[in-house]
Amino acid sequence: MRAKPVLLLVLAATLAAGACGSDTQPSTSDRPAVTEKADLGAPLPDAVQQKGALAIGVKCDYPPFGYIDEAGGNAGFEIDIAHRLAGYAFGDESKVELTCVTGSNRVPFLTTNRIDLIMATMNYTPERAQTIDFTSPYFAGGVKMLVPQGSSIGGWDDLGGKSVITIKGSTASLWLTQCKPDVEQVPFEQTSEALTALTQSRADAFAQDDTLLVDLAAKNKATKVVGEVKADSPWGMGVRKGDTAMAGWVNAALKKMQDEDLFWTAFQESVTDKKVQQEFAKVLPRPGNDLSYPSGPIITC
Repeated sequence: MRAKPVLLLVLAATLAAGACGSDTQPSTSDRPAVTEKADLGAPLPDAVQQKGALAIGVKCDYPPFGYIDEAGGNAGFEIDIAHRLAGYAFGDESKVELTCVTGSNRVPFLTTNRIDLIMATMNYTPERAQTIDFTSPYFAGGVKMLVPQGSSIGGWDDLGGKSVITIKGSTASLWLTQCKPDVEQVPFEQTSEALTALTQSRADAFAQDDTLLVDLAAKNKATKVVGEVKADSPWGMGVRKGDTAMAGWVNAALKKMQDEDLFWTAFQESVTDKKVQQEFAKVLPRPGNDLSYPSGPIITC
């Protein structure tokens, strides 16, 4: 069984923005590991095959999706998926190099060839799709706010004269910039920094993906999640623009996981609260439940 997440306040002292080495250990999931290459009907790109490992950019401060556990290793829902991809590619789930990325550097890491693939809680937006290509979606989420329990903020219309913590490059920051331009944003690179700033009353709220905020509120009883969901859209993995070979292989792997209901299995292992599981059950690709990207703009006021 994987270890529980380290307290986010501790992560601030242990994570450097943009990189934290790599993890070549197999997944700690209870499911059987993949020990043979998978015939997906789409070939693994030659460059990845020759390198002998997948290089994936992941979040390292975003429990339960990607974080550093008490043993110092990468853990979480997306990390389990990353190891599964390595198993499909090489018949060995340890053949993956995990690099910590942030909202602001994940795309540059991809476009400069430091990683082969982004899997880092990234919402699809038409603007991002101009720079990178997205794979099929594997989750979906939207933006809400985390506030202290005694806060008078109950929704987005209560932000007049308030300051809001955001993560640089996040969908929450993009939505506030476009839809609430008069709200003062207090930007940070890391979730740990943002949570510390909120607990120290350096801003009135923290706007971020609802999936993360639900987990933070469960672990920090002095906080609560408020606000109507905004900028909701599926999450996708990012590949370099025009890299049809990589996109084709990843999409074939994601289809296999969906058909075998492995996203749901991995989510249940990472999120053990039954109420939260059911809350997000419909935003996972499952047999008979396809996710798709919207045809119109994501960030609407």
